[in-house]
Amino acid sequence: MTNWMIFTDLDNTLLDHHTYSFEQALPALEKIRQLAIPLIINSSKTYAEIKNLRQQLRNNWAFAVENGAAVFLPQGNLSGYDNTMEQIILGTPRDTILKVLNHLRAQHKFCYKGFADYSVSELMQETGLSETQAEQAKQRLASEPIKWLDGPENLLIFEQALKTQSLQLVQGGRFLHVMGQNDKGQAMAWIVSKFKSQQAIHTIVLGDSQNDYNMLEQADYSAVIRKLDGSHLQLNKSADQVIYTQYTAPVGWQEAIDQLFTQLNIGEGNE
Repeated sequence: MTNWMIFTDLDNTLLDHHTYSFEQALPALEKIRQLAIPLIINSSKTYAEIKNLRQQLRNNWAFAVENGAAVFLPQGNLSGYDNTMEQIILGTPRDTILKVLNHLRAQHKFCYKGFADYSVSELMQETGLSETQAEQAKQRLASEPIKWLDGPENLLIFEQALKTQSLQLVQGGRFLHVMGQNDKGQAMAWIVSKFKSQQAIHTIVLGDSQNDYNMLEQADYSAVIRKLDGSHLQLNKSADQVIYTQYTAPVGWQEAIDQLFTQLNIGEGNE
């Protein structure tokens, strides 16, 4: 196995915001596959969503779901067939999260809409997902995305109330995510720690949103994909450790891999 690992977000990083296509990143994906570099999906999406997408990507590596709430290992390994998946929950179970949310909504009259409140057809309309994709998005283990419909002052009260219950609120690409004290960075560290050999593992991370911040910060090299409004999430890293792409997803993902592989001589016999 190469001593590189690549971790990537999906929405607005590898996948187009509107169409969820990754077609324009296919050359980079193929190069990574040819070099046998582990490409670890680390997303706010669910197990059902990612499992289906991994088949489209021809990806058989371990992955993390729901902002680091759980890690899945094919047959307990870094890679392998999907017929037996080992599941490791790192976050707070969704049932617990929903009980807290229902209590807070009743107590404070907060106005929001969570995935548990959406019908499949409503979620399709909200996100542009297909019926199957919307059904998969609702199958959550340890998080609850919400659309906030209240004012900013109440949002602060809501966030503080969640903290008293050992929960947190994280901004994703489309929704706010209510979850336990887990994040993508912790899931990434767990995977690297489990599979690092005596040879050091170097990490590349691609992301775009605040919920990617921790894993982007702890990576050896990071690529921040340009947002649709032209802005970038800002990292506290030196210029030689981070790329801010000119393009949005998925062209920006291809741009980042091309630039990083050239900068680091990956695939040139010097990895």
